Amino acid sequence: MKLKIILLSLVVLVLLGIGNAYFLAPQVNGDGQVVAYRGGGSQVDYEKLSDTSCTAKSLSEVGLTTVENTLQAASASVSAGADIIHLNVHLINDNELVVFHDWNLSCATNENRLVSDLNVDQLQSIDAGYGYTADYGRTFPFRGKGFRIDRLDAFYERFPNQTFWLNLKTNNEDAFLTLSRFISEKNNKTVVITSAKGNEWFANETPSLQTFSVNTVKNCGIDYLLVGWAGVIPDSCKNTVVLVPPDMAKFIWGYPDRLAARLAQHNTQIYLWNKHDIVPPEQANIIKQGVGVVTGNIDFIESVK
Repeated sequence: MKLKIILLSLVVLVLLGIGNAYFLAPQVNGDGQVVAYRGGGSQVDYEKLSDTSCTAKSLSEVGLTTVENTLQAASASVSAGADIIHLNVHLINDNELVVFHDWNLSCATNENRLVSDLNVDQLQSIDAGYGYTADYGRTFPFRGKGFRIDRLDAFYERFPNQTFWLNLKTNNEDAFLTLSRFISEKNNKTVVITSAKGNEWFANETPSLQTFSVNTVKNCGIDYLLVGWAGVIPDSCKNTVVLVPPDMAKFIWGYPDRLAARLAQHNTQIYLWNKHDIVPPEQANIIKQGVGVVTGNIDFIESVK
């Protein structure tokens, strides 16, 4: 008899939890935001990328628009209506912050050295579109077209009212301090993507600055899978940013609108982490359900804004 009561209680608890997760959620308040991944850029063939380990050599033969992390890409994304510009940032040799993805220049440009060894005077001689190809090196559509590596300050000067996500690639305290001082002098809303070490440093030194990392996203995901069925938002998912890979979305409790609404109550925004790929057709209307999209696809940005 006791066993039956325990089992019945468990069933009732689960049903109440699932009901709470799926039927008693708050309403979504507003559309999700569009983040221009790496400022915007051309479509990437991720199967090629797994072989080449080089984004510039892994472009898809369709969707050739611009070069990521450049002023031209960011301008196109802002014109298309992007809410947020995501950029990769390095601290270079003369203590300047510049926008580029790779640690080494050899894949994408006409130089072969570490980004960290650069100084500002050398930037104008580097062709940031030099190595980009969609046909294994037969043609280079962006070579000699004026794409450059620019200082981070140039993006803030060009887009003074834009929100930025800055993915800091340099993982040391000098970079943390330089970026912190840079952000403190700007009026733009800025979120920093950093390492676990960086998260700890910024939390101690600039607690008002929002940061997140691969680890914070993973921790939230694991914790939510354990308790999300009951409509509970764990502490690791509060006051942060949540990124969802498209192929994982269907496994997440309450996704999309119910989860987006619950997270918003805890100052957390959720985004589909689509990167330089085509947004899946079944996710095309996700913005209206309170979920943002991180994408480099300028055509998609324009279609939803």
